[in-house]
Amino acid sequence: MQGVDWDDLRLFLAIARAGSLVGAGRTLDLDHTTLSRRLAGLEEKLSIKLFERAGRRLKINAAGEQLRKTAETLESRLFSDLVSIRAAMSDRSGVVRIGAPEGLGIGYLAKRIGGIAELYPDIAIELIALPQRYSLAAREADIVITLERPTSGNQVVRKLTDYGLGFYATRDYLRRFGVPERLEDLERHRLCGYIQSLLHTRELDYLRFGSIELSTQLCSTSVIAQRDIVLSGCALGILPHFVASEAADRLRPVLERESLTRRYWLTVHGDFRELVRIKLVSRALFKLVKQDRPLFRGPNA
Repeated sequence: MQGVDWDDLRLFLAIARAGSLVGAGRTLDLDHTTLSRRLAGLEEKLSIKLFERAGRRLKINAAGEQLRKTAETLESRLFSDLVSIRAAMSDRSGVVRIGAPEGLGIGYLAKRIGGIAELYPDIAIELIALPQRYSLAAREADIVITLERPTSGNQVVRKLTDYGLGFYATRDYLRRFGVPERLEDLERHRLCGYIQSLLHTRELDYLRFGSIELSTQLCSTSVIAQRDIVLSGCALGILPHFVASEAADRLRPVLERESLTRRYWLTVHGDFRELVRIKLVSRALFKLVKQDRPLFRGPNA
C-alpha cells in the first residue's frame, strides 16, 4: 500500500459503488477521464488489477472486493472519529440532507418540512426528492427514506410508515368511460402508471394486481406526473392515498376493495446516528408521519 493515500481509496470506493466511471464521476464531480487515469495509477501502485472491464461497466474482482472491505473499514472508522468530535460539541446546528422518493418528498414532505425548520432554526434542511437510490456511505444524504428495507452496510433502519394505494379517476373520466366494478373491467380502460424499464425498485411495480396482469397506456417515472395525468381526465391510475388526497375534491376512488400496501423505511448511517441534528430531524419526521397516519392509510382504513 506504499504511496496509496485516502484520496486514492475514496475514488476507488466511489467507482466500486457506482460500477462505472461515469456514475462515480457524478458523485465526485470529476470527469471520467480523470477517474480512469487515477484508477490506473492506483492499480499501478498496488501492482494489482481491481476491476474487470466490460464496455463502460466495471466489474469488481476478488482483489478489488478485498480492498473495498478494507477501505470501507477505514472510512467507517474515520467517520466514527469525526462523529465523536462533533457529538462532544453537542452540535445542534448544521445541514441535514434528506433523500426521499419523489412521491413522499414532493407529495408530502415538501409541504410540511418548514414546520421542522421552525422547530430547529439552526438546522438547515435539504430535501432531495428524486426516484433514485441514495448512498449514506458516500454522504449523498444524512437521512434516507426508501421503499425497500436496506439489508447491508453500517446502517440503522426503522420503519417510518405503511401507506396504501388505490385506483383513482376523475368524475368526468368515469362519466365518459364508465365505473369499473371489478379488476377484469380495467381491460376496457386507459391506465396510467410507471415506465417499467425505468423502475428503480420493484416496490413500484403495480402491474400484477392480485391475479390480474394490468397494462398501461400512459406512463411516467413520476407519481406526481401520474396524478396530474389522472386529473386531466384521460386515464385511470393507481395512486398512493396521500398523493391523491391533495386533489380529493377532483378525484374519486374506484374498485375500493382492491388495494395495495407499501412501506417506507428511514435509514441513517450507523456512525452518524448520535449526531444531535440528525436525531432531532429524524424524531420530527417520525412524529409528523405518526400524526398523519390516517392520510397514509387512506379513506377506508
